[in-house]
Amino acid sequence: MHKRLSSRPLRFAMLPAAAAVALALAACGGGGGGGTGPGGIQLSGAAIDSPMPGASITITSGAPLADGGTVIGTATANSQGSFTLSVSLPSGSVPIFANAAAVGRSAGATPLELTSYLGQSDVLASIGTLSTINLPDLDISPVSTAALAVYAQTHGGSYATLGPATYASTIAIYRNDILAISAAVKAVGDNYCTPVISVSSTTDLARQIAAGATLSSTASPSTALATAAAVLGGSCAQVLPSLQVAILADPDFAPELDLGDVIDANVQSVVPGTYQLQALVAETPVNWDVNTGSGSVSSAGSPNPAEVVVDPAVTIDATGKVTSADGKVSGTLVGNLLTLNVTDAGGRSYLVRAKIASLPTNLSSQQAYVVQGGGVNTGSQLLASFAAALAPATAVPAWNGFAQASSDEGGARCSTGQYALRFDLDGLSAHGNSDSVGGLGACVAPTASAWSMTLATFQATSGDDGHGHSFSMPTVTTLTQGTGTPSTTIAWSEAASPAAPFILEAPSLNLTVTDNMTSTSTNFSGNAYYVMGTHAVVVSSSSGGNVVLNMQDNSLTQVSESSHFQGGTDGSQQGDH
Repeated sequence: MHKRLSSRPLRFAMLPAAAAVALALAACGGGGGGGTGPGGIQLSGAAIDSPMPGASITITSGAPLADGGTVIGTATANSQGSFTLSVSLPSGSVPIFANAAAVGRSAGATPLELTSYLGQSDVLASIGTLSTINLPDLDISPVSTAALAVYAQTHGGSYATLGPATYASTIAIYRNDILAISAAVKAVGDNYCTPVISVSSTTDLARQIAAGATLSSTASPSTALATAAAVLGGSCAQVLPSLQVAILADPDFAPELDLGDVIDANVQSVVPGTYQLQALVAETPVNWDVNTGSGSVSSAGSPNPAEVVVDPAVTIDATGKVTSADGKVSGTLVGNLLTLNVTDAGGRSYLVRAKIASLPTNLSSQQAYVVQGGGVNTGSQLLASFAAALAPATAVPAWNGFAQASSDEGGARCSTGQYALRFDLDGLSAHGNSDSVGGLGACVAPTASAWSMTLATFQATSGDDGHGHSFSMPTVTTLTQGTGTPSTTIAWSEAASPAAPFILEAPSLNLTVTDNMTSTSTNFSGNAYYVMGTHAVVVSSSSGGNVVLNMQDNSLTQVSESSHFQGGTDGSQQGDH
């Protein structure tokens, strides 16, 4: 087993325009032990908002602690929030949850309480060894708390039908909502923001935002981030998008946002063999500080422009060991959790932790895989989002593999044979400007190797807390391509330098975002990239910043944890175990 990337405390620092907030996303204990007898298991994990020393850890069955779940084990976390405890699990297939409550919060602060879904009791009891290596949700975090809040909201508050497949589907469909809510939980847990409404805990905060927001799967734009801003007050408008960027690139949190965990099958999700890695690395201006001292604040760095990294021969063997012919890629695969060391053509090295899933076979001539997660530049300590395709060297993508009938997506009425896409924008420029936009609709006319994309009417999103507080998110006011008289039709083609056919590139993109609260605008110019099967488009500005356009759930993002996936367009096998 590899050593966890987060075996030491993480500290983040935002640029001044992003409210100069310093984030402290902390460590997890690794390891895990054998079972404690029939129906029993030893669990090792951590509570990781910021380090939660001495946190009260409670394992429950049937429901989270706040919903009346049955207590089956308790422990006290150590100084880094890590815990180990043995529990006897109930018989049958019963959902099991880990709950954490912080101690020593300042007077008047919202109680910091987090929760996480671990899986079904019968499956967990059969594992024998359970750690954060093969079950990232043993980290009780803002992301897992937000995911359960959204699950409860979309299932009538009941956990009766909760299982690995439904949990994975919730993450995929409501990924952007979960991201927004987890940022709100993080903001309150780390005392950057104080709710303007009455909440009993951060778990309650997550549920109130989920209940008050329009969520992603509806025909209307998501309002989760705007609702979170309203609940926390307008002064948090800059903090929340900054936290979203940090979460998307964090090696602990990012894997929690993609799929569930192949813990129920406990099998490798990739057919052993040799593949070409085609990756997109997009750095953020957020530092990963490996110093263990307290009280210090890291200075933010300047992110490198997004880059395409290609390694022609990456081998994954039957044990999950990852190697490459040139020695520039190495790591391990456990279930669908991939840990990598990646060195780019310029010699920069990244430590990455990501989920891997199968692309539908109608998108590729041979079975290929999609990788999504986060990591850190080991030189600059900047966090970076990581998206990649892992495909046989002779595989050919089919970018029109999911052309579909006319549909309405985020206000975009698309013609027959087009993709309908909807985006939220979350990003930090090199100068620290933060923006988030919902309801950007687009229609894509695909060919086998290219896209032609037209934009629909831009829709601003606003949310409220139900108590008279509201907030309106910024709006994309222009998105064009080219110099001189730019075109409103965006042309995408397969990345050519280096050659990466599973990555599309749109050069010379011009993006203007207007803050509806202040009527000020921010301009970005640069190249845009999209890795097949992933959830985000990255716009890399000429000034060095990278902007993330998060896709809402659609036919392109329908991937599976199994090693082979015969895809469809209805998402019925999404998160398939």
